[in-house]
Amino acid sequence: MEFVIVWLVCGGIAAMIASSKGGSGPIGFVVGLLFGPFGIIAAFFMGNEQKADAAKIAAGDSKKCPRCAELVKPDALVCKHCGHEFQAPKTKA
Repeated sequence: MEFVIVWLVCGGIAAMIASSKGGSGPIGFVVGLLFGPFGIIAAFFMGNEQKADAAKIAAGDSKKCPRCAELVKPDALVCKHCGHEFQAPKTKA
C-alpha cells in the first residue's frame, strides 16, 4: 500500500514540476506515476519548446520557415526540412 502512495506522490510532484516548467501537468503526473522517483527527474526536462523557439528567433539565432514552421539558421536560403526557398538577403552596395 505504501508503494502506491509513494508512486501517487511522485506523480503529483512530477506534475507540479512539469507545469512550472511550462509543460503539461497531466503528462507530468502520468510520467511520475509510471516511473516514480525517476519520473520526477524526467519532469525537469519537460518544458515548453515554443518559448525556447521564440527566444532563439528573438536572439537572431534562427528563423521560422513560413511553409513548415520549423526553425532554420538565419543565413539559410533553403529550408532543410521542406525545401522552401527563402528570398536572398539584400546586400548594401
